Amino acid sequence: MTVSDLLERNMGMVGFNKSSFSGVFFTFLIWCLPFGVSVANAAETPDKVSGNATARVIKLLQDNRNTYEKKPDQFYRDVEQVIDPVIAFDEMARGVMGKYAHRASDAQIKEFTGVFRSSLIHFYSKAVLTFDSSQLSLGKVDPVSPEILKEYDSGKSRSVPVSLKIKAKDAEYSISYSMMKEGGEWKVRNIIVEGINIGIQFRNQFGEAMNRYKKVEVAIEKWPELMQQTEKSQEKELREKGKDKS
Repeated sequence: MTVSDLLERNMGMVGFNKSSFSGVFFTFLIWCLPFGVSVANAAETPDKVSGNATARVIKLLQDNRNTYEKKPDQFYRDVEQVIDPVIAFDEMARGVMGKYAHRASDAQIKEFTGVFRSSLIHFYSKAVLTFDSSQLSLGKVDPVSPEILKEYDSGKSRSVPVSLKIKAKDAEYSISYSMMKEGGEWKVRNIIVEGINIGIQFRNQFGEAMNRYKKVEVAIEKWPELMQQTEKSQEKELREKGKDKS
C-alpha cells in the first residue's frame, strides 16, 4: 500500500482540547517527523507534502513503537535523521530569541541554533513516546488554494498556512502550521495547535531566561537545563493525561 493509499483510507474529521498544552508536543512531532521521509519537492503543494508524509509517519510509529519504548535513544536518532533536513532551525531559533536576536552576535545565534536543535529533537521525541500510537489515523488535510501560493511566491506573505487533523485512540488534534520555502523545498517555520502557538511558547521561555540571567550568552548556556526542567513537568502531565483516558 502506498503512502497515498494510506492517506485516502484514513481521511476523517477531528478536533483538540485547547487546555492541554501536552497535545502541542505530541502533535508537533507527529507533524514534523514525516517531512524527512517525504519528497519536499517544490512542484508539490505544501498540503500534499504534509498529508502524504503524515500518513507515513503514522505507520512508522505503529510499526516501531515496541522498539522505541525499549530503546528511546534509537527513536531520538531516527527523529534527528528525519527532521534535520526539513526544519528551518535557523529561522525558528531566531524567532525563539525574538527581540534578543538583535543583541546577539552571529556566533551566538549559530550557537543557540545548535542548542535549540538538539533540545527540540529530544524534547518532542520523548513526549510522543507517552502516547498510544497504535490507533492513530489521519483526518482531513485542507488544500492550500492557488491564491495563497501565488501570494507567497510574489512575496506578499512570509509563509503558507496548512491545516490538518489527526485522531488518536481517545484524543483528537487540529493543527495549523506555517511552511516556507528554503532552498526550493518546503520547511516548517512554526506551528499552532488549536490556538496554542509553539513559537510563542518557546519565545516566552527564552524571554524568561533573559529576564533571569540578563545576558544572551548565559541564556543560551542555560537553555538545555531549562528544557530538561520543562520536559520533566510535561512528561508527568502527558502520563497523567494518558491515565485519564484509559
